[in-house]
Amino acid sequence: MSNRSKIKNHYYSTAFIEEPWPLLRRYMPVIAGDLLTGCGSIALTAILAMLTYLSGYTVDIVSKAVFGGIMVLGGMFALAKAEVLYGRIQWVWINVSIYLTCLVVSLPAIAYRPNLYLYASALLSPLIGLLILNSNRCREMRHKMVEIRRKRQDIIAGLKKQGRWKWW
Repeated sequence: MSNRSKIKNHYYSTAFIEEPWPLLRRYMPVIAGDLLTGCGSIALTAILAMLTYLSGYTVDIVSKAVFGGIMVLGGMFALAKAEVLYGRIQWVWINVSIYLTCLVVSLPAIAYRPNLYLYASALLSPLIGLLILNSNRCREMRHKMVEIRRKRQDIIAGLKKQGRWKWW
């Protein structure tokens, strides 16, 4: 292996606390699966609500309300996921509450006799999301992110003590 490829594959140690590639390789399926399941849960629940609960209203009112709700829930979900990845694991409860909200909203829609595939998908998506959040790898990832955040805080405290920290 040439010296150039060694340098290319090596991480820049002042920018990262730990080498990022093993972390990404290990935890990226969990992160991506949770994000896709969250987006799918929110979208399928919104479609199911549009076709069942809000079917008597005009399309203009329903589309604005559903779009606003999707944007708010999606923004909250993404913010909570970013905070969990930053090492604040108590934010995972926001993701859990969004999954539970999607489940509770879509569960009684069976009274309207919706499309069976849509109903089953709207029920399974939040359940799969909760299963992902409860998996061993996701728990391991959250604890690893806390460990990295504590290392980062120790480095920042040392730099502040030396007077070399320039941010806040």
